[in-house]
Amino acid sequence: MRTLLPLATLVLLAGPAACGPSPTPASPAGAQGEVKVGPSQAAASPAFDLSPVAEPAAVVGVLRWGNPAATLSSLAACGGLSPTVADASAQAIASTLLSELVSSSIDTNQLAGVLALDAPVHLLVALDESAKQAKPMAAVSFGLSSLERARGALEAGATLTEVKPGMWKIGGKEPSSSSCFLAASAGSAPARLLCGDRDRDVTALGPYLARTLPTLSPEERDLHGEVRFVPISAKYGEMAKRDLRGLPILAQSQLAIGQPQFDRALTDAATAVQGELAALIDDAGKAFIDVRVDSQSCMNLTAGLELRGQSSWLAGTMADEARRAGPAPALYWRAPKDSYSAFFDQGGDPARYGDILKTLRAMLEGWLEKEKIGRPADRKALADVLSLPVNQPAASVSAHGDIPPAPAAAKTGQAAPNELLDGLLGGFIGWNLYGVDAAPDGLIKYLKNAVVAYNTPGLRTRLPDVDIDPKQLPTVKTVPAPKDLGKNALAVEIQIKDIPKLDDGAAAGSTPPANKAKPKPTTVTLHLLLMGEEKTTWIAFGHDRRELLRRLTMVKAGAPDAETLASRPGLEPLKSGKFVYGGFTTLAPITRGIQNVLTTLSGPGAGSGLLPPEARQFGDALAKLPHKGEGLMLVTAQDQGGAAPRPAISINLSKPVLEDIGALLVAGLQMAGITKP
Repeated sequence: MRTLLPLATLVLLAGPAACGPSPTPASPAGAQGEVKVGPSQAAASPAFDLSPVAEPAAVVGVLRWGNPAATLSSLAACGGLSPTVADASAQAIASTLLSELVSSSIDTNQLAGVLALDAPVHLLVALDESAKQAKPMAAVSFGLSSLERARGALEAGATLTEVKPGMWKIGGKEPSSSSCFLAASAGSAPARLLCGDRDRDVTALGPYLARTLPTLSPEERDLHGEVRFVPISAKYGEMAKRDLRGLPILAQSQLAIGQPQFDRALTDAATAVQGELAALIDDAGKAFIDVRVDSQSCMNLTAGLELRGQSSWLAGTMADEARRAGPAPALYWRAPKDSYSAFFDQGGDPARYGDILKTLRAMLEGWLEKEKIGRPADRKALADVLSLPVNQPAASVSAHGDIPPAPAAAKTGQAAPNELLDGLLGGFIGWNLYGVDAAPDGLIKYLKNAVVAYNTPGLRTRLPDVDIDPKQLPTVKTVPAPKDLGKNALAVEIQIKDIPKLDDGAAAGSTPPANKAKPKPTTVTLHLLLMGEEKTTWIAFGHDRRELLRRLTMVKAGAPDAETLASRPGLEPLKSGKFVYGGFTTLAPITRGIQNVLTTLSGPGAGSGLLPPEARQFGDALAKLPHKGEGLMLVTAQDQGGAAPRPAISINLSKPVLEDIGALLVAGLQMAGITKP
């Protein structure tokens, strides 16, 4: 297992580098779904028995990647990468992959030439039924285009010892981190390289990997992987449940503080966790991941769980949420059109979280009392922050965007006060909106109480005794709300003081003049604005108050659709279907955030030495992205309720997203000197 995780990453890297035009997949044939061998591949010797064998007992993990070359060639095409760029590093990456597996005495460049990347790659993990310890068996299988060529490449630096007909142990002259075998194979590849951590792993799983998995009908998905919990539960479930019974006692012995309220709540929490984990052992069926690639939607990734029941709190919560699944709520389409990301949640039942929050409040109050922080009323006020301001299921929306650097420096040639810091905040904090289908009264009361609790003198005076300096905490206060927000409004101001001011005139690594005064610390002010309508509440957060007011104006009921998501193309899939959660994100929060920082630090008032040349080159590459990082990545979560819930989340990487990623990859290769501009 210690070698297989890095291998998975290397396989993903090797595929796009090794692929050119998509090879034609072999078509299935035969009653058992055996894949025909292509005409260019040498057939395995008929002397070897390649008939299918039964699946090993207690398989807990399977991964099937049907045609890595075709999958990743399609991804490269979606990303606008030419075969020349892909082929440039194919041999080096394939050799790196093999060097993680075989002895250093083997010429991995020669062996890489025998890898068949158009043949399926398989990974198998199973429990070792005969072992006393719980260490699983695991092996990975790669197709080889020729058995004889593979033998020739291996025998130049290793000895091949036949352990059974058609299967040879690869013994290198130098030790390797894994145990590898060469095997004759059924299916589209005449031979396979089988590797695992131990000889026993490969000899036990190898026949199924070489003779059965390659002959199964091709997956409808490009890649399918699953983790099966049922065999694990069958073997270790009862033992795990017995061990979990000691969790409350362990929690008391290690975490109790001698305060009755805290210690009782701690026992309640540990007992609840013990019961939940025991129930999950019974509920868990399998976890799965699927990847599909096509020329239209480019790449779709789906991951989820299959549960066998809903005795656990988690399974019951998922089943409850499934009942509220549907298209994106009306509130979602009022979010700003230029959002870099925007998500909706259909809302769960707050009552399901009541006991959890009650226990956390009791633990907080007990700890505060133990430390003698504040009066009982003060402690209760702070603990009440751990509550939900909405007591009914309510759909909610969140959206985020950035604030470009101020143009003052570009016009005047000099940086305005705090302009560098404002540029950083605009890129990384930007503006943030949260909307909920609930009347504003409860949220206004909650936020006011939270501010009062934060500023309670009785709580602050004892903070130094627990190594917290109140003077270093941000100041939080309510201030008059802007009139534009209407009568149901609230404004909270958060100030973070004594932040070192960026020396906008000094070059990086240079020594400032002796007579130059040290920049004085500055203060950053963040704003939280709440705008309440009859049955809807919007909250905006960020550092630019004017920008937040502008965004809240956009989302008001009755505002023109032209500035909202209702007029943004590409979101049509969210208008139908049954989702418990969904939305989109883009690369822009990352690319524009970095770009804003680079623009700010390289502006007229920033000093030319703040950025190295490589950073400027990367900034230029970000500015030249074909889609400016604004391609949509749709994210949706669907829950199949009922007696056996099946929650799953899907992510779609569209062609614009992959083209931007491809452009960054090409720019990176050019900066590294691997390819020429």
